[in-house]
Amino acid sequence: MSKKAVGRKRSKIWEGVDLRQELHQAKRRLILKQAALLFADRGFHETTIDQIAEALNVTKPTIYYYIDSKEDLLYQVAHTALIDLNEALSRDQDAKLPAIDRLEQFFRMYGRLILSEFGVSLALVSDRSLNPQSRRKLRSLKKQFEITVWKILEEGREDGTICVDDPKMFIFAIFGAFNWAPQWFSNTGPSTPDEVTAAMFHVFRSAAR
Repeated sequence: MSKKAVGRKRSKIWEGVDLRQELHQAKRRLILKQAALLFADRGFHETTIDQIAEALNVTKPTIYYYIDSKEDLLYQVAHTALIDLNEALSRDQDAKLPAIDRLEQFFRMYGRLILSEFGVSLALVSDRSLNPQSRRKLRSLKKQFEITVWKILEEGREDGTICVDDPKMFIFAIFGAFNWAPQWFSNTGPSTPDEVTAAMFHVFRSAAR
C-alpha cells in the first residue's frame, strides 16, 4: 500500500471517530431532553428509566449506556442547561453595549434557557433529589450567573444606565420571576418565549431606571 493510500485510510479512521463522537453526543442529548420533559411533566420520583426508554423506543440498557443512574440523569439535565446558558453568554453577549442593554441581553438568553426543555426541568424539579456534592456543583454554577448580573448592575451604576437601590433584592426578584415562568408558560399559547421574556424584562427595566 502506498503512503498516500495509508494517509487516506488514517484520515477516514480519524473522521469516523469524530462522527461517532458527534453521534454519541447527539444521542446522549436526546436522552437528556426526553428525561427533562418527563421530569418536568411527571416529577423526578414518578419518572422511571423504563418510561424514558419507552418514549425513545429504545431499551433500558441503552439508556444506561449513556448515564449511570436516574440521579445522574437529573444532574446531567440540570448541568446541560447551565452549560448551554454559559456558552450562549460567552458567545453572544456584547461587552460594548451599555449595562442596561447587556442586562436585557442576559435575561433574553436566560429566558430562552428557562423556557427550553432543559430549563423547565431545571426550574420545576428540585435539586434536593441529588447527592450533596452534585447539588453543590449545580448551585455553584447558578451562583456564577447571579454574580454576572451583580457586576452588570454595578457597571450600570457607573455608566448611569441602571439605578437600583437594593441590588440584592433586585437580583432575587428578577431571577425569581424568570424561574417561575415555566409554571405558567405554554408553548401552545399566543406568545413565544422571546416575546414573554421581552415583556417580563420590560417590567424590570423600568424598575432599574
